[in-house]
Amino acid sequence: MRSSIRAAYTEFSQSAGPILKLMERVQIEAPQAMRDSGLLAQHNTIQLGSVVLLSGFLESFLRSACEAYFAELLSKGYGMGRLCPSYLETHLREGAGHLADLVKREVKRKNSLTDSSAFVRRLVAPIVDATKSPVWEAFARTQGNPSPDVVKAVLSGLEIKGGFDAISQALKGKYSASTVAGLLKNLNDIRNECAHTGTTSNVPQPSSIIDLVQFTRYLTLGISRLIDLKITELTKP
Repeated sequence: MRSSIRAAYTEFSQSAGPILKLMERVQIEAPQAMRDSGLLAQHNTIQLGSVVLLSGFLESFLRSACEAYFAELLSKGYGMGRLCPSYLETHLREGAGHLADLVKREVKRKNSLTDSSAFVRRLVAPIVDATKSPVWEAFARTQGNPSPDVVKAVLSGLEIKGGFDAISQALKGKYSASTVAGLLKNLNDIRNECAHTGTTSNVPQPSSIIDLVQFTRYLTLGISRLIDLKITELTKP
């Protein structure tokens, strides 16, 4: 696996590691928490916050992986002109969406439109000069929420076919396609309920969170393998 792709996977895996340590601590302290309502409340907060963090780490991985993907292609001389038309379509359509988000953010913060202007130059560059790379941000439009649909859309945007079936195959059947979809949905549902309301009707148990960490580590490994394979496919002589 290429070093830049591996780095995105490694960063995710290392970031998720402390969540496992937290869950182990919660499990050890569980008997005491049954007698101490204050400690139980702390545990519930830690458990809910861990799911939100894990979702954020997954979103960051998707962005890093997309950035590495296009950097690797460009390093091999594959700018916009050597990619299929769907890349240009995504570059323009989703790039325009990212630009709109940038403008809103800078206007809200009463900043000058420096970042937006810089992004416009990058958006135009591969149209003027086909040796330039598409903007990776257009292919990593997670909307702050790496749901099953978002993960499939990221893969599809990179012209990686097969969706969750492809991920399952990349992991040699460790998780079936339906299990990948189900676990992603579970992570997303808990994340959304907690992030939007500050609570959830059912606090996920430490063992369930540990399972989600292990799952997302495999998920990001599978995606990394697919991205690496796609680069090889596109750049082979």
